[in-house]
Amino acid sequence: MEQKIKMEDAFSESDVKTYSRGDTISGTVVQIGDNEILVDIGYKSEGILPVSELSPFRIGGKIDEGEQIEVLVTYIDEEKGTVYASEKQAEYEKRIDGLEAAYQDGTVVEGEITGEVKGAGYHVNLDGIRAFLPGSHLGSDLPSGIEELRGKRIPFRILELSRRDKNLVVSHKEYIKERERSKRKALFDSLQPEQEIEGTVRSVVDFGLFVDIGGFEGLVHRSEIAWKDLPVPPSEYKVGTHVKVKVIDFDREKGKVSLSIKRLRPNPWAGISERYPTGKQVEGKVVSVTDFGAFVELEPDVEGLVHISELSWGHPENPKDIVKEGDTVPVIILSCDEEARRISLSLRRTQRDPWENVETKYARGQVAAGTVTKITDFGAFVKLEEGVEGLVHVSEIDWGHVNHPRDVLKEGDPVQVKILSADPRERRISLSIRELKDNPWRRFVDKFSIDDVVEGEITEIKEFGAFMKITDEVDGLIHVSEISNERIATPADVLAVGQKIQAKIIGINEEKHQVRLSMRNLFGPPEVPVAPSEDEDRDRAGRGKRRRAVAGSKEKPARAREKVDRRFLDEGGHESLSMRDLLGKTGFADESRE
Repeated sequence: MEQKIKMEDAFSESDVKTYSRGDTISGTVVQIGDNEILVDIGYKSEGILPVSELSPFRIGGKIDEGEQIEVLVTYIDEEKGTVYASEKQAEYEKRIDGLEAAYQDGTVVEGEITGEVKGAGYHVNLDGIRAFLPGSHLGSDLPSGIEELRGKRIPFRILELSRRDKNLVVSHKEYIKERERSKRKALFDSLQPEQEIEGTVRSVVDFGLFVDIGGFEGLVHRSEIAWKDLPVPPSEYKVGTHVKVKVIDFDREKGKVSLSIKRLRPNPWAGISERYPTGKQVEGKVVSVTDFGAFVELEPDVEGLVHISELSWGHPENPKDIVKEGDTVPVIILSCDEEARRISLSLRRTQRDPWENVETKYARGQVAAGTVTKITDFGAFVKLEEGVEGLVHVSEIDWGHVNHPRDVLKEGDPVQVKILSADPRERRISLSIRELKDNPWRRFVDKFSIDDVVEGEITEIKEFGAFMKITDEVDGLIHVSEISNERIATPADVLAVGQKIQAKIIGINEEKHQVRLSMRNLFGPPEVPVAPSEDEDRDRAGRGKRRRAVAGSKEKPARAREKVDRRFLDEGGHESLSMRDLLGKTGFADESRE
């Protein structure tokens, strides 16, 4: 007892440490029990550490006597002088302190995704501290499936932290944004105009390419891809393609970088007119074929146009009939505009002009073989050789009346033709098919004469009269004034197509191939004339002379024919003249009316 008193007297109060709840202190393990561990913490009695409060990070949960550990005071029993402690909470406080510092400083922390909160987000373990990751903050670079995410060590930024509520929210998306901002700052700090950089195509759009040049995407506009005009980026540029680019301009505030691919090489259009003077023949590759021609590449980024009219000496309807993409062709430079960046080319002028000796090769009266290439209202075009076509006018298809050339011919038909004329300057050749057939007019004139009564069928009705078929090859015109003894407004009032009638021949012009008919006074005596006045006498005498001239005279046939041909040539083949129309246009109808 005395010994005990002496020891208590010797023990000074200043030697006993005092603690408060929540303090973190260091101690030494002095005894290990099944449920509790005694820790010397410098207090008047050892602290009690329940085994359940050991740190979860201990390997195998093992602890040894004499080991130095840190614990947190959880409860103090003043009456018994007992202190309860927790290593687990001490570890938590230590780690939460580090996370709080990271939250305040914006420092990146790392953790593992451990589970999924359906429809909300994910559980994250930040080295022993549980945190919540909202689904919207997962980030575009990570998969969304929990099986793919579980166990991945991922960097985060802390969005919220509350010790009291033990609330900790993290974001990987914000980490990505911060990383991009850092990379952008570093990139803009290093950028210089005209700088050449290696990059990777990240996306292809109609107006250009977005290229990653080190954590930031710059734009190569389509006008900066090549020195030639491009409607869209070429197919050779795909996502993932590595490209070299040159910096044109950049704006740090707007975060934009303009890049160029074409400026890595000289402008090929500089001095282009000296390299490709007018008249020079070169070779090129057909890179595209359109409805109006073909584009030929002369050198990289330099293309010229061969218009459809310059593809061949013929008249192709589709350029693809002449060339196709990939063809290597010779071309002649027609013009070169450096400022407008346009070059006009010709393919046909590298070939012999088939019209050079056309007058000799296709002399007047010569017979030639050809193929019908096109049929129009006014006639048919016949190909005599590559690049040389002639026209068979509708009036030269047959000796009989032809309503439309398509009634007799069709495209692709082989035909024999006679050359009527050839004009190399105008590149026109007039042809005839009927000239190679027997002339039915000779037989007609031998068989029929004026005043003969003939029978036939009405084939066509016009305002000025009606046409009647006399033979298979010869039609006659009954002028409206010769249809009835009485005045009528229009032939359709009396006649109909298909109707069979009789008529008298009152005029034949063999050279013009015209027959005039009358339905008046077929068999009866002529009407008794009334004595005319002097003026009527003179008028009738004049009309009689004109009628005799039309009916009986040879009216310079070659000259009349030449007049019709010249009319066709002057109007470029756009006037459609059937034989029956021709009768009216040459004055035949008017003469019959008199």
